[in-house]
Amino acid sequence: MNSIIKLSLSCLVVSAMLVSCGKKDVPAEKSTEEHAHEEHAPTVELTQDQYTMAGIELGAVETKNLSSVIKVNGMLDAPPQNVVSMSPRIGGYIRSTSLLQGLRVRKGQTIAVLEHQDVATLQQEFLETRSRLEFAEAEFKRQEALQKENINAVKTFQQTAADYKSLQSRFASLKQRLALIGVNGDKLRDNDVSATYSITSPIDGYVAEVNVTLGQFVSPNDVVCRIINTSHVHAELTVFERDAPKLREGQRVRFTLVNETEERTAKVYLIGREITKDRTVRVHAHLDKDDGRLVPNTALKALIELGEQSVTAVPNAALISADGKDYIFVVAEEHHHEDGEKHEPNEKEAAHKDTDHKEGEAKSDEHHEEHEHGKRFTFQMVEVKRGASAGGFTEVQLPENFNRTATKIVVSGAYSLLSQMKNAEGGGNEHGH
Repeated sequence: MNSIIKLSLSCLVVSAMLVSCGKKDVPAEKSTEEHAHEEHAPTVELTQDQYTMAGIELGAVETKNLSSVIKVNGMLDAPPQNVVSMSPRIGGYIRSTSLLQGLRVRKGQTIAVLEHQDVATLQQEFLETRSRLEFAEAEFKRQEALQKENINAVKTFQQTAADYKSLQSRFASLKQRLALIGVNGDKLRDNDVSATYSITSPIDGYVAEVNVTLGQFVSPNDVVCRIINTSHVHAELTVFERDAPKLREGQRVRFTLVNETEERTAKVYLIGREITKDRTVRVHAHLDKDDGRLVPNTALKALIELGEQSVTAVPNAALISADGKDYIFVVAEEHHHEDGEKHEPNEKEAAHKDTDHKEGEAKSDEHHEEHEHGKRFTFQMVEVKRGASAGGFTEVQLPENFNRTATKIVVSGAYSLLSQMKNAEGGGNEHGH
């Protein structure tokens, strides 16, 4: 009796485990089916007639030598020698100025007049030193003549020579300081002393920045204005670190300013040798045609041409664009369509089987035509990444699992397939997917 009870309990436990496992397997299978359905790519099915009318032509992904490019951003910039920050040599108050942003100025043009008593003191000191120097020069020549005749003491001559040389040095220093504020010491006279001096532009250009107002005191550390010569600007490009090894001096650059649609050209002139904190490299490109109307700091988008490289490419007609992405169509399946479901023949159908077989032999040609008429083609839409274009071909980046050797692609009629697919989604084609 105990053995029978134990055997019964064992059977119950095994049955419960089997039922439990069976319940767990059902949702797992359902989840797998749902996941496969979610990853199913869009497809479209055509009959033989639709295939012919759409002008479908098949081909394969090819390897082509195309001129690939790097897409980069950047801005216009002026070289350092074409940008001047103006500061006073001697501090003073702004007495007059005609500065306005955007004003065109010429080299040597007065851009501001400053006033300070130190300017007058400097001129006065220069004139006094010049007078003393003239006297010291005459005394030096007299003592030199006496020394040659051994009339005066050697010590007297040496002191005279030292005073003369000291005044020469001081005179030269004061003359140089006057030149810095635009005063010619050789032409300065006693009645020319003034507390004002002018700041003049050292280059031709445009006033880009004004930092002063009338009556304001400015020191040598202050910037009165900034002047930019726009006759020669260059493109400063920002290239990501991963693309830096592809860069070469002399490469062609095509760029468009954000405020223009016209495409301009340039050439890579210098390549930065340092990776910045944002993992980029600075590239300096010279414009093929200078334009004085260009404004520094204008943003731009550019393409750097890397030259011909062997890339994966498809004919331009094979590429379609939809919803901001690029696609190609591949042949997913070719099959013959059979209307109705397969079923076992009943007795009546079996009785006529031999008759149908004989009639089928008599109408073999007609059967072949119907067979061809029932042929269908299924195409699948595959997303790709578009690259450079040249010679009727465009570079593409294919999915990782794409089999180039075994996959046929649509090289003509791709947009007809896209239209057919949209119609199918709207219910216009019962065979669309």
